[in-house]
This record gives sequence, structure tokens and C-alpha cells, in this order.
Amino acid sequence: MSRAKILLIDDNDDTLDLLELFLYKQYDIIIAQNGFDGLDKAESDKPDCIITDIIMPVMDGIKFFNSLKKNEAIAHIPVIGVTSFVKKMNIKSLINIGFSDVLSKPLEPEAVLTIVKKVVESAHS
Repeated sequence: MSRAKILLIDDNDDTLDLLELFLYKQYDIIIAQNGFDGLDKAESDKPDCIITDIIMPVMDGIKFFNSLKKNEAIAHIPVIGVTSFVKKMNIKSLINIGFSDVLSKPLEPEAVLTIVKKVVESAHS
């Protein structure tokens, strides 16, 4: 079986580097710097899972998510949100609008790996 592809979307290079460091041994990684770039890469690369920052300039994670879900070709791809505003932005509200899960900053390697594995496996079951 081929390795699952994970699309990482974040405007912060340090966050992208950290996520890639946590995930590259198990998954093929695709990088996007903003929501528009992420939509293009989701369409062209058809990742198995997307991890997107919620707070970004240009197109934030919520607008990205809503645009993704309106596109039938890629609407099925599970999306994990990343936020440092755990208290301000209720995790339940992200789950309620359809995010598969939410990661909170600072990112912990075990949490990232556990959540990504769960989301990818449930998408393929």
C-alpha cells in the first residue's frame, strides 16, 4: 500500500517545519503557505488528510474548509484544524462544522501522530 499524503497549510514556516518533522517518516508531505494554495494542492494532489491552521492571512482555515467542502472532487478529504486559541475558539464548534479533529498549539508530537493516524484510518475504513 502506498503511503498516505498529508497536506499541511500554514502561514508560519516554523509550524510547517514542526508538523513535517513529526509526520515525514510515516506520510508523504505536501506544503501550502495559505488557503488558496492549499485548495489548489488539494485538487491537484488529492491528499488523504489536510492539516490547516485556523488563523491565517489571505484565507483563514474556516474559509479554506468551507471552500473545500463546496468542491465535490475534494469535499471528502478529512481536515484537521490547528489553533492556539483553544479557549477563544471552541474546539466543539470546529468539530460541529465538520473538522475531523483539532490540534492545539504548542504542538505535541504524540498528539499529532495519534490524531493524524486516527483520521487517515477512519477515512479509509
